[in-house]
Amino acid sequence: MRVLLKPYCILSSSVGALLTLDVFAVTVSEIDVLGDIPMVNVVSRFEQPLSRAPASVTIIDRALLDASGAQTWADIFRLVPGFQSYSVNGNRYGISSHAFGKDFPNRLEVMVDGRSVYEPVFSAVVWGALGVNFEDIDHIEVVRGPSTPSQGSNALLGAVNIVTRTPVQDSGTALTYTSGARSTRNATLRHNNKLGELHYRLSLGYQHNNGFPSVANEGPLDDGRELYQLAFRGTLTPSLFDSFDISFGLVDNTEGLGDADHPNEYLSTDYDSNYQSLTWVHSQASGNEWKVRAYHNSLRVGSRDDFGLISEAFDVSPLLVPILLGIPDQPFSLGLGSLASERFDLELEQRFARWDGFQSVWGLGGRWESVTSDFLFHHDDEISEESFRLFSHNEWLLGPDWVFNFGLMVEDSKVGTLVSPRLAANYQFIPNHTLLLVVGRSERSPSISERNMNQFLELGGLAYNAVIRSGEGLGEERVDHAELAYIGSFPGANVELDMRFFREEGRDGIHAFEEDIVLPIALVDERIKVIANTGEWETMGAELQLSYRPLSGSLLRLHYSYLDLESDDVKQFEPTLQHSDFNRSRPRHSGGLLLAYQFTQRLNGSVMSYYQSAVEWQGGNHIDEFTRFDAQLSYNFSLVGSPSKIQIIAQNLGGDYSEYSRNNVFETRFYIKLELSLP
Repeated sequence: MRVLLKPYCILSSSVGALLTLDVFAVTVSEIDVLGDIPMVNVVSRFEQPLSRAPASVTIIDRALLDASGAQTWADIFRLVPGFQSYSVNGNRYGISSHAFGKDFPNRLEVMVDGRSVYEPVFSAVVWGALGVNFEDIDHIEVVRGPSTPSQGSNALLGAVNIVTRTPVQDSGTALTYTSGARSTRNATLRHNNKLGELHYRLSLGYQHNNGFPSVANEGPLDDGRELYQLAFRGTLTPSLFDSFDISFGLVDNTEGLGDADHPNEYLSTDYDSNYQSLTWVHSQASGNEWKVRAYHNSLRVGSRDDFGLISEAFDVSPLLVPILLGIPDQPFSLGLGSLASERFDLELEQRFARWDGFQSVWGLGGRWESVTSDFLFHHDDEISEESFRLFSHNEWLLGPDWVFNFGLMVEDSKVGTLVSPRLAANYQFIPNHTLLLVVGRSERSPSISERNMNQFLELGGLAYNAVIRSGEGLGEERVDHAELAYIGSFPGANVELDMRFFREEGRDGIHAFEEDIVLPIALVDERIKVIANTGEWETMGAELQLSYRPLSGSLLRLHYSYLDLESDDVKQFEPTLQHSDFNRSRPRHSGGLLLAYQFTQRLNGSVMSYYQSAVEWQGGNHIDEFTRFDAQLSYNFSLVGSPSKIQIIAQNLGGDYSEYSRNNVFETRFYIKLELSLP
């Protein structure tokens, strides 16, 4: 079956027209998709049904992950309307919400079980260092819009919480192995057990692949991966009123890092990360609850490649090096060198029991971060900073139909005090049908790296290429946002529908302009990028999620996003003021359609299409529109009395397309996955 997703037709369709989608045959409702997860807490820090949350939310659960056949984090977030999800390299991903496709997107907060994994040294998430096996994921909560009132500065345009399965949800040992295209070999071993009163899960993971295929006439990209990871999570309930959640893990990841426009410059890069987290929850007889969370993240990155002598690297005579560069011929190397990132975070939170239609939570926290990198900052001294936050969220049920939410985050940062409020009203105008109106402001402090950047490339201690530096007086950026959403359920038709219309106005955006500079060695253009608050943008758009279940065991899930971007940026101040824009830096149309069906008790299958319109990625290339088709077939069986499953996955059943860079060619790929449960 060939399914063509035409986004502009979807946008113009009425709700009534959407309900006729049973022509596609196979489908399922949001109830099926969400399974046993009717509540979310990432939006307000206390549990709320989707219809009462003060923001639009997408939930990706275990069943949806399996039906999608996702092999990477980029595959997973293609399921979310309004998200940009792409492969910068074969194993490095750019994932953002309404952002402007860069190699390190920097305005999306990502958490694992409430622990932020946003890395200050890159001002972004390093997805290869999370230490999360896909098989350990229970569900993922995604806030589709600014979420700084709840999660802080890094959630300027959205927030994600990856929730892993608690140790009490599973028992015994399970083994998973995936093999397929690009020499993929992935394996996980999970063991759930009990030690005294401590329920625990120990997970081991291994990943290997060869990244994107070689570029014709230019050689291999060398962006493959070799990854080992360990994760432990334990839960302890010593009393009726107290519980502890303990987790720690480590990752040893080696992958190729580079610019796909220059295949011969890829470098093997080591990412070593570890984390430790402890959460204590104390419940009181009154129904109030206290929570204390402390965690530590650490990341070490290293890469360097020796190219021999300067004369060999640039293919010139050794005698010409002193004449051309003014320095003697000597060894030449490139790479990140050694980078380090560290974070300690402590947070106290109190949730009050619901009283007369009112519930509330407040809290405060402190954070210490440090970064070290001679490559990024032109010195190897540690740079550290502290920040503090105070937050409160309140929900008021006014009668059976109205719900009001107010949230506020106040942060004390290096650039001053940031205040991010959000006010929302939910109105259930008829049973199962709710309108949501949200207004707010989000403020983001520049990261420690953005404020201290000073990147030069040198030969013999002399700079030959000025890359980027931080401008003086770099301040916070802000987004004023408003949205009108509809959340509807049609129980008789087994349909769930979520539509969102929004406007986001960004001011003092952190971008970079170009400035002339005089270098000791003039090998390249003598210009440098300067990070400053020079960007402005306005986004108006619409998002849609639809799920439909005509039959038991069937699913149709449709999502779509339309983004209209108007932007302005300063390209240079001297010698003449020049402006530019980044209007095409994200796709105007994107969306997907998932069809799934349970053929028998043992056999199920699904097909999925994904469409993206043309885009001009910042730091990447112009990428034409494409439509991609995936499929999977799963068979459940018993092996030596234990439940097992075999899954065949096909990705991009059609012509090749490119992601982020024209040289990142995504061809048709096939995988086979085996899951075994051991007694």
